[in-house]
Amino acid sequence: MRWSAALALVAVASLVLGEPASARDAESISTYDAKLEVHADGSMRVTETIAYNFGSNRKHGIFRNIPDTFEYDDEHNRVYPIDDVKVTRDGKAEKFAESSENRQHVIKIGDKDTQLEGAHTYAISYTVKGAINAFTDHEELYWNAIGAEWAVPIATATAEVTGPAAVQQVTCYAGPFGGKDPCDQATKDGSSARFTTAGIGDARALTVVVAFPAGSISNPGPILKRRPNIANGLHPTPINLGGGVLVALLGSAAALFAAYRVGRDRRYVGTLPGLVPGYGEAAVEQRKPLGDKPPVVVEFGVPDGIRPGQVGTLQDERADVVDVTATIVDFAVRGHLHIKELGGNDWELTKRTDAHPSFLPYEQALFTALFFDRDSVTVSDLKQTFATSLSKVRDLLYTDMVAQGWYKRSPRTTRNIARIVSFLGVLVSGAIALVLAAFTPLGLVGLGLLVAAIVLFIVSGTFPARTGKGSAALSRLQGLRLYISQAEAAQIQFQERMRIFSELMPYAIVFGLAEHWASVFQRIGAFDGAHGGPPLYWYTGPYGWSFLAFNHSINSFSSQVGTAISSTPPSASGSSGFGGGGFSGGGGGGGGGGSW
Repeated sequence: MRWSAALALVAVASLVLGEPASARDAESISTYDAKLEVHADGSMRVTETIAYNFGSNRKHGIFRNIPDTFEYDDEHNRVYPIDDVKVTRDGKAEKFAESSENRQHVIKIGDKDTQLEGAHTYAISYTVKGAINAFTDHEELYWNAIGAEWAVPIATATAEVTGPAAVQQVTCYAGPFGGKDPCDQATKDGSSARFTTAGIGDARALTVVVAFPAGSISNPGPILKRRPNIANGLHPTPINLGGGVLVALLGSAAALFAAYRVGRDRRYVGTLPGLVPGYGEAAVEQRKPLGDKPPVVVEFGVPDGIRPGQVGTLQDERADVVDVTATIVDFAVRGHLHIKELGGNDWELTKRTDAHPSFLPYEQALFTALFFDRDSVTVSDLKQTFATSLSKVRDLLYTDMVAQGWYKRSPRTTRNIARIVSFLGVLVSGAIALVLAAFTPLGLVGLGLLVAAIVLFIVSGTFPARTGKGSAALSRLQGLRLYISQAEAAQIQFQERMRIFSELMPYAIVFGLAEHWASVFQRIGAFDGAHGGPPLYWYTGPYGWSFLAFNHSINSFSSQVGTAISSTPPSASGSSGFGGGGFSGGGGGGGGGGSW
């Protein structure tokens, strides 16, 4: 007898222990009851009671994914706003968190510090809006009471729908997405309907359809949200296109007006062009009117000792390399260095004096950089070594513009601020245009704003404005340029020709008239070696003196110096190593869930 009992015990243990682990640990839902209360205002209160069995698995809880966004048409999504979520487990309030992921309202239930196993009953309730469809003869709820995205089997599922009026008609579907099979049972009684089915879950849904009388629900119909679609936003409707053109025109006009207000040069009131108010006279300034081009009076010499580098920066509001090159030639003319042509597109600069007290700060910096720890230097030696010094010289030239009173602020600073602001305007207006195109039918209006911002960026370089003093100096320099461009050497006294030619050559370089200036004297043989030695004390050529040779040489010198002093060392770079009617799952709601 004892042996029989022992054998029986072994047999039972074998059956238990021999059961596959996956079967013992499998999770499931024994019952899933959904109650859908449709209210007269169109909202719906959903309560889902889920008897979830974790088996022997230790989990923190379950999660519920409820689809809340579906594509409706080419332009819109249908949305089902979900709020007022409440959750209990085994009749007591349970912790949960809400989030939105992949067009789903996610409810994550449980506590990461708590582990569960076995059977537990969860009740999840929430309010949904926009769930009712409106037709001419009825209002309809078409809803996935239990979605096809549950990954565990559901033994028995029920859904109960109640509404504000008598139910007219019901139907239901159960099975995989798109299936036409009906659920096990669908009944109606007064203002409620009940549906039951068995063996769903694991990608099988329960979908219910309930009809109420037309007019029984006050806010039927879908809630639509325009889907981001740039092509639709750029469709040229009359309002979109007209608004875009209007915004572009008005915005561009505003940009041009801003450039006019900020970037117009000033001039002195009550004085002739080129003159500044005398001692004791009021220095009243006003913006120059558009198209203001007073007559240019010829200047036969350099006005007020303005230096060549200053001329170039004042006239085009930029400290260019040519302004620095002209300053080097001016050093030679003033006797501070000598230029010797070596041939082969190279020249030697030899220091004749130390830096002079009359040097302006930018001249001091340039001269010191040229002859730092040396008395001579070739142009070729300056290549890839002078760019840092050049940058400092140009900075000082901009500072000099303010020190001379020709600008209130460095033109480079003004220009950079205007460009940064306008570029930010382009980025912001571009973002606005993109948002308008994606979310509204007014994308072209946004493009109009972008066009205006681009216009502002284009004209941002005109924002530097000369003061009245700067405009007066520029007017006189225009007179000097006129003289250099039209002078005839034959009209200059012979003994003055070398001085005038040399003195004005740096200015001719800045004005882009060096070749013309040299050719004026060449045509009449104004001076050459026959009149007592080399005609130019500041420049020596390798093959004897002639204007023809000098004319070519001075242009080449300006070009080669500009290239040399602005060149930077090459940077290392790498290269690529590669060569070359109704159905199961239809309607709103649905979704699924699982454990975590």
